[in-house]
Amino acid sequence: MKDRERYLAMMTCFILIGAIATVLAGSPPARLIPPAPPEDLSAVLAADPSKDAAMAKRMLIENGVPADLRMRAVKTLGASPVLILLDAIAQCGGTCGATRDLADVLVSLAAEAAKDPAALERLTKCAQTPEDPAYTAALRTIAAMTTEQRPVALKGVTVRKIAIGTIPGAMQYDIKEIKAKPGEILEITLKNTDTMQHNLLIMMPGKMSEVGVAADKMGDTPEGKACQFVPDMPSVLAVMGLIDPGKSGSLFYVVPQKPGTYQYVCTFPGHWRMMNGKLKVAP
Repeated sequence: MKDRERYLAMMTCFILIGAIATVLAGSPPARLIPPAPPEDLSAVLAADPSKDAAMAKRMLIENGVPADLRMRAVKTLGASPVLILLDAIAQCGGTCGATRDLADVLVSLAAEAAKDPAALERLTKCAQTPEDPAYTAALRTIAAMTTEQRPVALKGVTVRKIAIGTIPGAMQYDIKEIKAKPGEILEITLKNTDTMQHNLLIMMPGKMSEVGVAADKMGDTPEGKACQFVPDMPSVLAVMGLIDPGKSGSLFYVVPQKPGTYQYVCTFPGHWRMMNGKLKVAP
């Protein structure tokens, strides 16, 4: 009996280890890459948010929900869409599939937020708290207001646009260096005119080789593609996922307060040694 119990315990352990390994291998790092849409996405999309509050809340946090449907859901959940969106972003903690989409919806309500004292107060607090999940979204929203509408402490908040392209066949970005000030908000766009996929990761100074080697180890595998060749490492600060040939992507990024030479790089296996650039941060 003891042998049988020992065998069953051992097999249970193996099954659990296998299941955990499968999940880890195939799951994108949620901090950096939005998770896949839920299996019941069609049911979520077909629901009427005005009649189903639980489904309306799911419309906010699930990946794969169109922006117009998210907006409909927001407007059914309470009197202040801005506060509801900030609550949803806080609930996500920056890791749910909809976080970036929620930020876009929030920015679209900048004029409305400026007229709502409670919303403006909450946005101001988020925008002054770097560890808040809504930090970048709040700064973007305030930047979208007119100078007169912005809080006194954040009058100078703006978003600087930086357009980067690819050099076809060369595995290189066409901009190799970006200069920025601490705390500056950047909207980085990448237009991929190459014949292969590329991404763009921003990382801590001196960590490019470490991240690049980790990405190379993923190889051109289903697991690597599932996480868009993004190593889940603390040194990776921000990510623009894989961009298909002929397509464009964007990334909103708040520049770190600490001066230094940060780096941006494509981590599609084999690309990082040539396809990289420097983000020089100085006052």
